[in-house]
Amino acid sequence: MDVNNSQINPSFPSSAAKETQLEAVKAIPTNGASCGEVAKAFTELTDIKMLVETAQVVAGLLKSAEDGLNDWDLPCDLTPLHIACLAGDMELLQLALKNDVCRSRIDQHTASCSTTTTSSTPDSITITTTISITAAIAANAARLQDPGEIRNILPIAMNHDTALHFALLTGWNEGTLTLMEALSKLGKLENTTNDKRNSLFSLAASHSSLEVVRELCSHFMGSENYRAHLFHKSEDQKTLLHCAVEQDDHEVFRYLQREQMETTDNINRDLARKHGYRYRDFPESLSLPTTTRDDKDRNGNTPEELIALKLGLDNIQKLRDNPRLLEQKRYNGCDSLWEKYYLQDIAFLIDPVSWVPLWKKPPLSYFFG
Repeated sequence: MDVNNSQINPSFPSSAAKETQLEAVKAIPTNGASCGEVAKAFTELTDIKMLVETAQVVAGLLKSAEDGLNDWDLPCDLTPLHIACLAGDMELLQLALKNDVCRSRIDQHTASCSTTTTSSTPDSITITTTISITAAIAANAARLQDPGEIRNILPIAMNHDTALHFALLTGWNEGTLTLMEALSKLGKLENTTNDKRNSLFSLAASHSSLEVVRELCSHFMGSENYRAHLFHKSEDQKTLLHCAVEQDDHEVFRYLQREQMETTDNINRDLARKHGYRYRDFPESLSLPTTTRDDKDRNGNTPEELIALKLGLDNIQKLRDNPRLLEQKRYNGCDSLWEKYYLQDIAFLIDPVSWVPLWKKPPLSYFFG
């Protein structure tokens, strides 16, 4: 598939489900198909990679030869802004931001569309009915041990996402920053959540660069809900630190942990003054948790345990059991940034206090940026 030079190759979460052959066939456009016909696939796609590939096709159909937008008829309240963010198409994003209709709907959420089901009567007559997604959830939850599983197989376009949610979901940093700036100028940049309780912060923690995460924090830092944003949990009880473990390195993890600690510390200082305590004498029973580092997700894992799983429990145990291997890591370096972070900053195996001379210890700025 030819991709415009203004497009990027978005990143995809490793947990994306495999697409069925039926969906894959429906996502392949036929010659001369209209934008609306190709976009119908969005009502069934449950795989992010297939969704992005389909969006790239629709993006090409949306752009007119006169440097404008062709007419669109997109399902699920999708707009060209959503398509641009899914496709990673900066050219389409800029065109959409110049379009008055798109700008008026810049923060629009996708809608829960209707889905069609068929059933057979005793007389073998097939009856087709249209039901809402809410009804579909209720109907299918009974046959699933975990009702939350049905949400994971719903079409992605039906999760009440804004275009910014999609830009964050695909890890398109350039498009995210551009859209955030436009939203901020219009006073419409809000930390909304989708149907899976993924917020802007949780999606950014999982997929975005440190620059994007910093910009997001900078925008909301002055709001009264800033700490709530930092301590948000998604539907599967994942905190921002759980999400940040999905990154290739620990930069975002360390930054968000510092933000959680500093924000909570400031609130606790204010509480101490309010109750007439010196901060060091402030009762622990009245103080707020400083970080989500000890919180467990739906599977019972803390962020630290997820890092250990990411590195391999067997490898970590070998290092703990074999001092010579640990010495090699000390002198020759670690295999990855996450390994160095875990062994040095969490497990304190690489640079224990008794081993590292004072003048060789990293400054606090190493840990807190």
